[in-house]
Amino acid sequence: MICRITSRGANEVVLADLPFTNLLRAADVLDPIMPDNTKPRQVRLRGLERMLTMVDGVSMKIVHSMLLVGDIAILYQFLPVALMQTFNMHPRMRALQVKNDDFMAEIQDKVSIDDISRKDLLRIRQFTQSESTKDTFENWQHYAEQECDVGFDRYTQFPFFLVVWIDDKVEQARLMLFSDHYMSDGRSGMTVLNSVLEQVSVLSQKRDSQVDYKPVQEYPMRPSFYEMWFSKSFLFKELLKGVMSVFGEVIYRSEMKKFKPRLTARDDQHDFEVPPIKNPTSACFMDGDPDAMRKTLMKCKEEGVTFGGALVAAITLAFYYSAKKQPGFELGKPFKIAADIDYNMRQRIPSPAEEDQVGAYIAFTDLGWLANEGVDLENTRFWDLARRAKSEIDGNLLNTRAMAAMTIIMDQKLNSQMKPSLAKSVRIHHSQTSDANISNVGRYPYAKEHRLASRDGNQSMLAVKNLHVYNPIPHLGPSAVFFVTSVESFCYSMGYKCEKDAAKALFSKWVDICENIGSIDSDETLDNVLMNRSI
Repeated sequence: MICRITSRGANEVVLADLPFTNLLRAADVLDPIMPDNTKPRQVRLRGLERMLTMVDGVSMKIVHSMLLVGDIAILYQFLPVALMQTFNMHPRMRALQVKNDDFMAEIQDKVSIDDISRKDLLRIRQFTQSESTKDTFENWQHYAEQECDVGFDRYTQFPFFLVVWIDDKVEQARLMLFSDHYMSDGRSGMTVLNSVLEQVSVLSQKRDSQVDYKPVQEYPMRPSFYEMWFSKSFLFKELLKGVMSVFGEVIYRSEMKKFKPRLTARDDQHDFEVPPIKNPTSACFMDGDPDAMRKTLMKCKEEGVTFGGALVAAITLAFYYSAKKQPGFELGKPFKIAADIDYNMRQRIPSPAEEDQVGAYIAFTDLGWLANEGVDLENTRFWDLARRAKSEIDGNLLNTRAMAAMTIIMDQKLNSQMKPSLAKSVRIHHSQTSDANISNVGRYPYAKEHRLASRDGNQSMLAVKNLHVYNPIPHLGPSAVFFVTSVESFCYSMGYKCEKDAAKALFSKWVDICENIGSIDSDETLDNVLMNRSI
């Protein structure tokens, strides 16, 4: 069954029946927040935020899918209040876009417990033994893929909501946090989920202490990444804006003319036009093996390479494996792919915030050498390619001109006010701008276990077992987008717009190589790696 968290109704959570509710109401924690007749705080949308809001009702919708095991009954009991507290901590979770002002959002008042139901911010499904095998707890991948295809109404819907699937029999819960990318990113979802779990833990420990129930402290409302990044680079920003205003379209057109996709686009992918037509994305998910992750990280350390560098090498090999089956593939030449990579920029702005900010605080740039020089698979060793990738990734953070230029192009050109002439001038077939986007979300950075207390004083636990991240690309984007997170093992996700057989080969080979990086010898060439993985 699926139940909305409301104050009454059959098969739904009834707040009055929860033992801690009266205590919280007495402390004014659950009472509605009364408006103070002041205007909502306004937030200017800049850079990536503008591109992500270019079409009403269409979203780049992120899902963070977390598996929990442990005392699910206590999680279930305190979840509505914990989510309310989390919304009230992070102001961008309460953003609404302003009608008739494309580049403005407003932060709404703090939410009450009734808002959790009224605004449909929490959706819980409990699984029973009588449900068919077709409709099971393990079928979350299909649900997540379909839900990510449903856009937010940014004028009326908050950019976050939480779906929870509960299987009491095996004491498991899957938390699926959905968010609109213009107010979120890979790190944001992890921050929000951790806030929810921390609040559940705190509430369970203090359930009998009325004086301890106080509204949470809201974090400061920070400007957009665009404004924080350029806050101390006024002359550089203005110079770059001037250059991009005059030459940005020409530069972008030149780059798109050079791009030749490695994998054939599906028939359902439309060419770029203004306003853009939404293009569907399909998803793949897989869990890795804990021992494989440990071996991979040890081998990367031994070779003096970050996992990010090895990941680029693995994706390059997987693309080669899939692309060589395409018509017209030329053997014996350096293999080239157009790949770009995302960067978490929270600690790379002039004045980093103390807290973990929720919002779109990322930038991206391409790995130009892969597209221009390519890779000789016969003579290039896997670990040399990984070291080159690491060097290029680090170099992009030292020289951010290309990253800044793309951010300004999105701010000026690729947004809801772009002109139809842009699509005619640039001509982006199938709306594809690269072969791959690499989003190495990374290790889950928060506590993996949370202590809980039951009413009789017994201690129990909630443990985070895995976390997948995924989002579709509805407009301009790559042929495939790759996500890797890690908790106990690597968690792999991929969105794709190429033909299904090619995507299946790409995903399976990528996962296979990543899971076996720990066994790749120092002198193995890329060809050797592929041959050894084919045995």
